[in-house]
Amino acid sequence: MDGFVEALVAGGKSPLIPEDENLYGCFAGDWDFEWYDHLEDAVPRHVKGEWIFRWVLEGLAVQDVFICPSRPTRDVTPQPDAAYATTIRMYNPNKKAWDILYTEWGCATALEGRREGDRIVQVATGNAGLRWVFSDITAGSFRWERMVTADGVNWKTVAYALATRKQ
Repeated sequence: MDGFVEALVAGGKSPLIPEDENLYGCFAGDWDFEWYDHLEDAVPRHVKGEWIFRWVLEGLAVQDVFICPSRPTRDVTPQPDAAYATTIRMYNPNKKAWDILYTEWGCATALEGRREGDRIVQVATGNAGLRWVFSDITAGSFRWERMVTADGVNWKTVAYALATRKQ
C-alpha cells in the first residue's frame, strides 16, 4: 500500500500547469466544513463534514476526499445519504480548463472547471443546468455551492458548505 500512496501523492503542483490556471492548489490541505442542504425546508439540514485535498499524479491533478458527515460525527449523526466521496481534477491544456470526475457510492459526475472572476465554476458535462461553485476563497476559508437552473439564467443554490482550514 505504501507504494500506491507514494506513486499517487505529489509534493506540489507540476510546472506544466500555468500559475494563472492553478485553480485548485489553494485548497491543498485539510478542511472542516459546515454543510447545509434541504434549504427549502423550514429547518435546513446542517451537518459537520471534512474535506481533504492533495496534489496527486506528479502534481498534474488535485484529488480530494469529501466526507459528510465527518469521521468523528458519522456514528453520532448518521445520515441516510452520507457521502464518502472523491473528486479528481486534472488541468487540460488543450481546453484551458480542468477535467473533473466526482464519484461516490451509486453515482459519478463529470464536470469542467474554469475561473469566472474570483470564483471557480464547475459545470456538469452534458447537464448545463447543474454546477458547483467555489467562492469567497481565502487562505483559511471558502464557500462551496451546488446550484441548479431550469432556464439557464436564474440559478438557485440547493446546498452549500462553509469550509475552514484545519490548523
